[in-house]
Amino acid sequence: MNDKEECRKMFKQSLKNLSDLAVKQQSNELTNQLVMQPYWIEATVIGLTISKEKEVDTTTLIQHAWADGKQVVVPKVKKGTREMSFYQIYSFDDLEDIFFGLKEPIQDRCKKIEKNVIDLVIVPGLGFDLQGFRMGYGGGFYDTYLEGFNGVTCALAFDCQVIRSIPIEDHDQQIDHLIVPHGVIR
Repeated sequence: MNDKEECRKMFKQSLKNLSDLAVKQQSNELTNQLVMQPYWIEATVIGLTISKEKEVDTTTLIQHAWADGKQVVVPKVKKGTREMSFYQIYSFDDLEDIFFGLKEPIQDRCKKIEKNVIDLVIVPGLGFDLQGFRMGYGGGFYDTYLEGFNGVTCALAFDCQVIRSIPIEDHDQQIDHLIVPHGVIR
């Protein structure tokens, strides 16, 4: 698929077609796959987004991380820029609703965590390819943030979110690992 917008549209439609049951089942399978990986087990500080509808559910994953004694950090976007920082949350009460139904950390309650402290970032996306490239929503936040990131990156994807190849540009960042419900692709 050559055109980025056409590809983005296809991924959005595929996600829209997923049933709530499929989202729940595949999210559970993805969580089970991830928590067995050495990079999860060894990580102390884990960065991930708070999922919204028709995305891999990160709620169970966050609870699992807390139960394992890991620090959970979630992104906060600086409006009007492509800048994003991660803040440690201690409970879901540390989150607030912002634009587009996204949840972000309440800045006054949460401690900002520098990029070099984060061991593992679970990178969200609309779609992924077999080489580890991702297609986000078009804001460029993760590509900008991951530039110079030295930790491990991993994406969790429903089966419908993975294709052979997606259109890439020079600024697109490749992820280290891609997990789908039936196993690890890379």
